[in-house]
Amino acid sequence: MKARKKIILALESLLEQKELDCITVSEIITEAKVARKTFYRNFRDKYDLMNWYYDIFYQESFGSIVLGNAFEKALTQCLNIYDSKRTLLKNAYASKDINGLKNHDIEITRKIYETCLTRKGADTSSETMRFAIEIAVQGGSDMVMQWILGNWDISAERLAYYIHQTLPEELKKYMDTEENT
Repeated sequence: MKARKKIILALESLLEQKELDCITVSEIITEAKVARKTFYRNFRDKYDLMNWYYDIFYQESFGSIVLGNAFEKALTQCLNIYDSKRTLLKNAYASKDINGLKNHDIEITRKIYETCLTRKGADTSSETMRFAIEIAVQGGSDMVMQWILGNWDISAERLAYYIHQTLPEELKKYMDTEENT
């Protein structure tokens, strides 16, 4: 098995048991049965590892809006993945570190919105659009985190619907179109 796969499986196993801030690189490499230098050849630290892991399924699901997939469909796909990984994501989002998943989630979501909107002809440099993007990014990410924590007892489909319906109008007019690419 390749080193990255072993390291990811070790991280998943450890995150099922405790929060990311409480996990050490030593625990990860012991669980993965890889050398410390192998870990550091692939990742800067445990936060870099977690963010890389997250990017894999996030880009393939919600990130697909950049490729023209419908917003609500892509978000539902992402939330279904989140639901299947709820415990480990809860333990990852609990991180208080500046390099933790919460900040990474917000950063990558912002980039996805900007890329998608630009591709669909929106002027993402205007102050109004920048503000609308921040509302969608910050609000949507926070609602998803609250859902992961169990504070919203609704389905992934319903949460995606609510987030889509409450997007700022400045964004919604662009996000409601699906491209066939």
